[in-house]
Amino acid sequence: TLAALIFLAAFAIHVWLLPIAPGFDDFEHLQAAMAWQQEGRLQSDGVFVRVPLWPVLLGTPAHLLRPGTAVAFVQIACVLATLALALAFARRASAERALPLAAVAAPILLFASSPQVVLYARHAVNELWIGALAAGVLFLAAAPARGGPLALGLASGAAAMTKLSMGLLAVPAAAFAWRGGPHRRAARLAQLALGAALVAVPLVALHATQRPGLPLDNTSAFTLSEYTPQEWIALGDPLERREAGMASFRAALTRDPLGYASAVAKRLTRWITRPATTDFALFMPKFPARAFGLWEHAVLGILVVLAVLGTTARTAPIWIFLAALPILCAFPAHVPFTPKIIPVFPCLLLAPLGLSRALGLGKGEGDE
Repeated sequence: TLAALIFLAAFAIHVWLLPIAPGFDDFEHLQAAMAWQQEGRLQSDGVFVRVPLWPVLLGTPAHLLRPGTAVAFVQIACVLATLALALAFARRASAERALPLAAVAAPILLFASSPQVVLYARHAVNELWIGALAAGVLFLAAAPARGGPLALGLASGAAAMTKLSMGLLAVPAAAFAWRGGPHRRAARLAQLALGAALVAVPLVALHATQRPGLPLDNTSAFTLSEYTPQEWIALGDPLERREAGMASFRAALTRDPLGYASAVAKRLTRWITRPATTDFALFMPKFPARAFGLWEHAVLGILVVLAVLGTTARTAPIWIFLAALPILCAFPAHVPFTPKIIPVFPCLLLAPLGLSRALGLGKGEGDE
């Protein structure tokens, strides 16, 4: 326990001391966060209108911290929470199968060395938060408890209210809630829905009150469209942008459905093979993109393989989310690469058992 606390503290200090070079959506996320912090309102005049939770999360600690410090605080909290979940998950797994210390420590050290984890912790991207929510869903599913379906719903609702497409996390959450005796199934699903509503309804109501007449989100319309960022900015208000973006997507899809499917397959291949950290070279001079990209893929590949080996019948539904995520990212014309970090978070929880199985140490649940 003491060693774990020392490691967590060292990681936080290491990230905190990193220099920051603004990039990605930092300016827009921080502008929205400052609007919330200074005026208690949701930004409605930006080029992109996003669902409200992320600017609220970033803006709230900015009451006490400088904007850049608030970002680092939230991101480090997401990483440390995931590391704590991984340790608790491994401790619970040890009750069924003795896990050697190396099998627990190695994946954690690998996770903490990920270029994406370390570098994104100094930027306002929301993927670390979504990754932590995915790890939380897996942890709750593997540790059935009273109130578990409600907590699964809260996590799913938080993911959807951060990025609408990440409502996909509700699918494995529902699969986890579905398990067990059929006489309790309806009650568990009702708790799941209640948890999601407890997050979504207040935020949707806040949006309706402060941004009347605007879409809840129009970023998905841009990513699906064939507009360039410059053309998108030149369009009208956020509602007109969303309508134009969706019209562009429908035209591209109906014009050549097979061609669109072929393009999705090509984008999927590129999403898998191109390191996400390559983006840092766009705004960080002399960034060692090749070295960081190789290490990023090594971390992701090793953790995914170990997670596959460490999957049991109880934890298998999380792969619905993890398998769908690349397709979800490759489907739109504008491919986001930052979500490549999301699978690393739940895979971290499964990796110790996978490493233990790979080393042939003992026998446990799911090995039969």
